[in-house]
Amino acid sequence: MAGVEVRAQFDVPSERLWSVISDFGNVAWIPGMEGVRVEGSGPGMTRFLPAGKVEIHERLESVDDAAKTLVYTIPENIPFPVTDYRATMRVDAAAGGCRLTWSCSYEPTGVSAKEAEHTVRSLYEMMIGWIREYLVSRH
Repeated sequence: MAGVEVRAQFDVPSERLWSVISDFGNVAWIPGMEGVRVEGSGPGMTRFLPAGKVEIHERLESVDDAAKTLVYTIPENIPFPVTDYRATMRVDAAAGGCRLTWSCSYEPTGVSAKEAEHTVRSLYEMMIGWIREYLVSRH
């Protein structure tokens, strides 16, 4: 099992970042994301993200408001060259704001472990940038 962990500092209170992260059915922070569907609510819910001719299926496995931790899987149409993808997003208070730790475990498929790690890390960094821009635009 391989994995990636990316940490990012935010200049907002942890509650503000958590409100964006924990609203699993709302991906307004992803630029141009239209047509997102949600089935269910709370743990077990699935969000369907359009990605060209397919939909990425992301399933909320658990959410812990006290620990500001969310776990999700992508059971279908993983947008990375991996299988068995399971991610955790955690928000912690930090000096001057908060910190997001986004980590995942997976099995690389069709590429080397190093290539899979680079792809996942790059996408996480891009998505963290989108979250940051969203928070600034909602100031």
